[in-house]
Amino acid sequence: MLSNYLKLAWRILARRKFFTLISLFGISFTLGLLMVTLSFLQTELGANEPLSNKNDFIYVEQIRLERTYYDTITVVDTSFQNGVAVYDTTFNYKESGTGASQTEMSNKIVDNYLRGLPSAADMTMFSTSNTHDVFVNGVKLTLDILLADARYWSIFDHKPLEGRFFDSAEVEAASQVIVISTKTAQDYFGRESNVVDEEMFIDGKTYKVIGVYKNNGKIIEYVSPAAVTPYTTMNMATLDNFYFGPFEVMYLKQTHDDAEKLKDEIRLAGTKVPVDHPDNEHDFKDVVLQPMTYNEMYAQGVYYEEDAEDSYATMKWILLGLLTFFTVLPTLNLINLNVSRIMDRSSEIGVRKAFGAHQGNIIAQFIVENIVQTILGGIIGLGIAILLINIINKGGYLGTSELTFNTKFFIYSFLATLVFGVLSGFLPAYKMSKLQIVKALKENQL
Repeated sequence: MLSNYLKLAWRILARRKFFTLISLFGISFTLGLLMVTLSFLQTELGANEPLSNKNDFIYVEQIRLERTYYDTITVVDTSFQNGVAVYDTTFNYKESGTGASQTEMSNKIVDNYLRGLPSAADMTMFSTSNTHDVFVNGVKLTLDILLADARYWSIFDHKPLEGRFFDSAEVEAASQVIVISTKTAQDYFGRESNVVDEEMFIDGKTYKVIGVYKNNGKIIEYVSPAAVTPYTTMNMATLDNFYFGPFEVMYLKQTHDDAEKLKDEIRLAGTKVPVDHPDNEHDFKDVVLQPMTYNEMYAQGVYYEEDAEDSYATMKWILLGLLTFFTVLPTLNLINLNVSRIMDRSSEIGVRKAFGAHQGNIIAQFIVENIVQTILGGIIGLGIAILLINIINKGGYLGTSELTFNTKFFIYSFLATLVFGVLSGFLPAYKMSKLQIVKALKENQL
């Protein structure tokens, strides 16, 4: 029986080429876009190297100094006593606005107030604002170098492909050592391996290459930078502001604690920062730290809200809307196409019912046709997804971020598409299978 269904399905799809092409386009294009979208989300937000610990991250980007301003409003209340005007003057204090200044933190703030929090299993401090132009064989190469402490390698789990990572002793000694990505090795030395102990001349300093890690190509610059060197190699004497500096902080929370507990401890640490320091030139009254999870941080970069949790909630709704659009809308179009296709075959249905086909046979036939059609569309969609991913990667449209094809996500996406494909065929098929034989035979197309 199934063999007959498949043969008939293949003949019908080949005979009605227009409907088949339109349906295949809808299925394959939908699946292709869905795969590219999921690939991007997996690349950027998936818990994989170097973000295996991502779900335990708490990020603090900036320190914020703020104060509230008030206006004094005079209120005059006039009353008459014995025909004489009596004036009662009062003063109201009303909030007129706020002033704030915020940027990355100084190492003094990090060292004195943000270390040793009870709910933090680990933490690292790093600086991202370090772009340098170097010349290799007369060609300019721009490197975004991360300055970090040795704990960076514990938070972000890069694996050394060659050599090693720098340690705390080298940070303390301000050793001019550098760990580079495979892309930087290729761009600077013309090869991805055998570069340990080579030297790089950057901004008037000579750095010794001690390790190489895989370029994971993330949009967030501190996750997979071009190179990492000890933060102490910068001129620390220039970092003389008590509050502001170049540093951001990433915590790894204790696994048994929830994120909110560590967030609360970070906010409390902010309240302990003194505001009577001479560097507080504008007499700010409060110090505010705004911790966020990695996903909240990413969402805030996509859709900014002052509260990172609001940004994350908005981003989730946007993603849900896009995924719904990519699946439901094509499904509705397929249902309309299937209704037209099945209505066009009403006389065929009448003849089959006249020869004894029952409702289940009719429904099964159309479902098999849709399954065959969806499988073909899935194969084409697979090709579209791989093609788009290669075009995006080779074209560098996402910077150094590289999309990867995930077989597991393709299977899930294909199964979801298959479910919608079956539904788009089942609903009109069920309706037509209940058509009376006499009414169906009024149609003259077989």
